[in-house]
Formats: sequence, C-alpha cells, structure tokens
Amino acid sequence: MQVALATAATLPDLAEDDQLLLATLADRGVAAAPVVWSSAHDWAATPLCVVRSVWDYEERRDEFVAWAAAVEASGCRLLNSADTLRWNSHKGYLLELEERGAPVVPTAFLGQGDAIDVVALAAARSWKEVVAKPCVAAGGRGLLRAAADDPMMQAHLDGLLARGDAMVQPYVRSIERDGELSLLFVDGRFTHAVRKTPATGEFRIQEQYGGQTARVVPDRDVVALGEWIVEATGHEFLYARVDVVFDTDGSPMLGELEVTEPSMYFEHGPEAVEAMAGAIEARLT
Repeated sequence: MQVALATAATLPDLAEDDQLLLATLADRGVAAAPVVWSSAHDWAATPLCVVRSVWDYEERRDEFVAWAAAVEASGCRLLNSADTLRWNSHKGYLLELEERGAPVVPTAFLGQGDAIDVVALAAARSWKEVVAKPCVAAGGRGLLRAAADDPMMQAHLDGLLARGDAMVQPYVRSIERDGELSLLFVDGRFTHAVRKTPATGEFRIQEQYGGQTARVVPDRDVVALGEWIVEATGHEFLYARVDVVFDTDGSPMLGELEVTEPSMYFEHGPEAVEAMAGAIEARLT
C-alpha cells in the first residue's frame, strides 16, 4: 500500500465521494486503500496517509489528535498534517481567522464550565434568534436554533458547556433562501464550488435533513475571499473547503474552513478529483 485513505469505522469502504478518489488513484497506478483510523495499522510501513471520511472524530477528538501525531511520528506522511488537524478540529480557529481580518459570522466562544445567561449574551449583541453548538462538532450535530429567550436554548447551552466548549451565533436567516456556498481547493488552488440549500421549512443544509447540493459558478470576489482565507491561515493544505454564508446585505461571511475531513463534492467536480489524485501521486515521487 502506497496511500492509506483514513476513514471511520462506520464507513470502512469510505464515503461515496471518496470512493471516486480511490478509483482515480487506481487508474493512475497508485496502490491506495481505505484504513479505519482507529484500527490497528502499521503506519511506519505506509508512505502516505490522506485523511478523508473520519466522520466520527468529534466524538473522541483527543484520541484523534493523538492518533494524527503518532502517524507522523511513525514516519508516515499525513495530509493534512497533524498540526492542521489539531488546529482545525476545534472551531476556535475561527477566532484566529477573525483576528487576521476574515469576515467571520459573529460568534461568542464559551469555555467548558462557563455559566452564561444566553438572554443577556444575546441582548448585548442585539441578537434575537441564535444558534448554539459545540466547538467540536460536524454535520450539524449538537446544534440548536431558537429564540434567545426560549428556555430550551438556555438548557441546551448549559448542557453543551457541561460537556465541552461551545459557541453562540446569531441565526443567519439568508441560509433559508441562499443556502451555503462551498468553495473547494486542492493544493491551494480553487477547483469548483457547490451551493447547499435546505429543504423547505428547514435551515440545516445537510443531506440527512433534506438538503440538496448543486454545482455553481461563484462570483470572482467570493472566490478571491476563499483564496485569501486559505492563504491567511499560514498552513499548507492538500485539500480545503471554505464554507460561505451571506449577510442581510449580501456580503459573504466565513461559516467554516474545513481542512480536517471535508466532503470535497467530487461528484460535482471531476476536475477536483483528478487534481487531488495528481497531488497525492506527486507526493509519492
């Protein structure tokens, strides 16, 4: 095996999206196979590991971060790097990007054990409807949208903070109409974009909630913002996804920068899977 594609135990054959990458590598003569990240594996005998559908990492982030460091220590090259995975797997990285000038969705970051009155927090920021979610999460898990003065929101936030760090944001209503724009990058170069829109009456854009995905051609200024964000991190990425939502005046805002285990929407961008396979192959030579 030249390349391991790290995946979750619940997806031992990879997500469908990443199966396209596996097939493209095979077409190039690259010996690649999925490997469950948490399973026993001789990483020292594997030249390269590309992190893909590890969609259970948020349930045990500390173990995942330690695994990434151990893979690199074995001599196996890990992409994205262990340092990148540690940095990106906690959404506190958004605060760092905001400090560097990125137009991040307004966010209050809260530490585990904090006692926060969500009504007061929201009132101080003129937020009426808010979203609360854990700082280590994926796929919309642990997220609640409600009025700030809804007792359910306070109870939900208290529960989140009892278990870990959390974040509160104003609800971005334009998502219902405009959805979320994902910009995909391979080796720092933009490949394609998709728009993810929620089902009628829903605000979550994930497929399990009825969301739909379609390829789009984004405005050049939005692509330029995505390029700037990728560069501003100071990290070098094999793959990256910049998720953008829009303010009430149409201004783009960074929702998330996904460089841990993002779906790359290869089915909507065949040039992206070719670019990714080519970049992996180049790192073997």
